[in-house]
Amino acid sequence: MGVAKLCYARDLDLRVGYKVVVQTEEGTFIGRVALTPRRREPYMAPYDILRVMTPEDEMKDSALRELGRGVRKEAQKLARDHRIKGVEFIGCDVSLDGSYIVVKYQSGGRSDLDSVREGLEWAFAARVVLQRFTFIERSSDTSGCDTCGIPLCCATWSGARSLGPVNVRLAKQQSITPNDKIIGCCGEVKCCMRFEHDTYKEFKERAPFKNTTVKLEGRDGRVVDYSMVKDSVLVQFGPKKSDRELVPLGRLVPENPSIMPVDPEDWEKPRSSEEPENPPAP
Repeated sequence: MGVAKLCYARDLDLRVGYKVVVQTEEGTFIGRVALTPRRREPYMAPYDILRVMTPEDEMKDSALRELGRGVRKEAQKLARDHRIKGVEFIGCDVSLDGSYIVVKYQSGGRSDLDSVREGLEWAFAARVVLQRFTFIERSSDTSGCDTCGIPLCCATWSGARSLGPVNVRLAKQQSITPNDKIIGCCGEVKCCMRFEHDTYKEFKERAPFKNTTVKLEGRDGRVVDYSMVKDSVLVQFGPKKSDRELVPLGRLVPENPSIMPVDPEDWEKPRSSEEPENPPAP
């Protein structure tokens, strides 16, 4: 149905790729296991897996696939008869009892498809819902693995669609040169880039700007790069490239009060030369 949904695995022996019969609020559907069972906090009401697909269910599934192809052809015919242009019907999900049909389509803009829906309901005696798919949604529906070696975020995590638009500007803000490696299967910038954007934004609000002069233990240096993962900045202390040093923000705080580390209690104030290393016990 477009994106992976959380389901109760119960005591079933499930593996990735297994086909199962799932009870949803719209009816009973056949689905495919996208991730192995594991304990996790549900971010939505999980569906119930009734059983692993049986040979009888497999026969029904084959018949429903044929029905789905017929629904798509009829939808395309109705769109042509009603002179609706720019619409492509790309998929169809049918419940096991055939009473609920989801027709997926792509469109360059908003189209009035009420006449198509009513025609399909009359022809197939079922409740029909038309669902518009974007590039990201179609990629998640197709599924697959990304260059990182794990399943697509949009196919296994429904929250990927709520991240908002993704563009190359976000990659530049993360100091990543736009190239083919940051482009996903859908042709857009990968969802993980958008997911990490808020963290990068928060780090740059605490760290000094690039080319800013900072002081460290009496030395003057210039910030040349960031390391958000280590909450640090790369500082150039001399003319050579070997004079660069990765400095945590906590070490810069004593001589640069405007800098804020991730946890202000983590940094240690510099000890005075007259202060003993092991002060006497009271």
